[in-house]
Amino acid sequence: MKNKLTEDKNIILITVDCLRADHLHCIGYPKNISPTMDSLAKNGVLFTNAIANAPYTPYSIPSFITSRVPPVERFKETISSILKQNGYATAAFNPNPIVLTSTITSGDRINKGFDTFDLLLSSKNKYDLTIGVIRQWGMKYFRRKLNENGLFYKIIYSIYDKAIKKFPVFLCPKEHLIVPSAMEVNNYAIDWVAKQNGKFFLWIHYMDVHEPYAPPGYENQKEMMYLITKYRDFPNALTKLEIQKLMNLYDLTIEYTDRAINDLIEKLEKLNQFHNSVIIISADHGDAFGEHDNILGHGGKFKAQFYDEVIHVPLIIYGHKEKGIIVDKVVQLLDIAPTICELANVPIPVCFFGESLFSKSEKGAIINSRSYIGYRTKECKLIINKSNSKRNELYDLINDPRERRNIYNKNKEVTKKLELEMTSVLKKYKRKKELIGIETQF
Repeated sequence: MKNKLTEDKNIILITVDCLRADHLHCIGYPKNISPTMDSLAKNGVLFTNAIANAPYTPYSIPSFITSRVPPVERFKETISSILKQNGYATAAFNPNPIVLTSTITSGDRINKGFDTFDLLLSSKNKYDLTIGVIRQWGMKYFRRKLNENGLFYKIIYSIYDKAIKKFPVFLCPKEHLIVPSAMEVNNYAIDWVAKQNGKFFLWIHYMDVHEPYAPPGYENQKEMMYLITKYRDFPNALTKLEIQKLMNLYDLTIEYTDRAINDLIEKLEKLNQFHNSVIIISADHGDAFGEHDNILGHGGKFKAQFYDEVIHVPLIIYGHKEKGIIVDKVVQLLDIAPTICELANVPIPVCFFGESLFSKSEKGAIINSRSYIGYRTKECKLIINKSNSKRNELYDLINDPRERRNIYNKNKEVTKKLELEMTSVLKKYKRKKELIGIETQF
């Protein structure tokens, strides 16, 4: 497949926080909630087995910006710094404060190489978000300290549940009112694009699909505020019907974000920049809705998950000569940066661990977190618990795509094969780290 561009084009990377792959219509979701992304996939390249290298933002985003296996403690280059060195104007509009405030990276931050890196958050916005985080962790501490089957817990929950039903507007999380919406992010990005006279690299990160799932204009605001508050504070008390309603809200945020992508395209067309751009759409991770152990979200407040509802993400490339291509081999997000280099006719730096998404090689994806490390192929998934081998997991994704039956101790042959493959890949990455003079542990 020819993938290099015959002329200089702009590169636009769009990432949607918490967007899981199986909720896009082009990847099989029955609801038609993503017509814009579906159209870009139909007229571009759709990767149906794209895997995030981590299940949460502080590990995942630094990984695909630096093309490194997380955690990314130190790094020499980012995709933005490489493109900047090769004549691209560079900008990022990303209203997720974790991206820059995370302690996962030391020394350089991932804004390295960006002429403009705008969180789009005022000091008051950041303060309000910090208070919200403190409140979340306070509720989490309360849940852990009290026995959820105990009388005192039940009394407190009963009182609180009545309060959030009656006064949800006062108690609900306010992130959707603080963090700029996708349409607002577009306005800032387009203002920047309008000032560019040459080729540019633009990274846009949308937060609308992240919880609290609060789609603009939702008709039953009181129910929405009750659900997103209960999700935050007492997730284990949610009924199956309430979780389904939350998923419906999640779908509405996807539909809104899809409209925002269409809005961005229309504005790019007015500036004569759409047809002169390559557009890449992906996500840092997905979100769970109780598919495994009744766990919600993607880690942090709950539990880091390596199941596909969290690590299987969309990946669409639109704007080069190939159209209507579906790639079903396993790829990983750390391959995005090398692919951008290839599309821009820029040499892939030795410090990047990934390779072009268009390469012919077949390999698995590495997923890493603080507590687990995993290896995902088309056929199987291996999950290793770093502190307790009795909790290791293995799934046959062909016969058990929903990952219901852990066969780690039942199929030693496959287990050993995947462990050897994963070890081999990690050794290769470790040698590359040593080659570029960075000594860290995975």
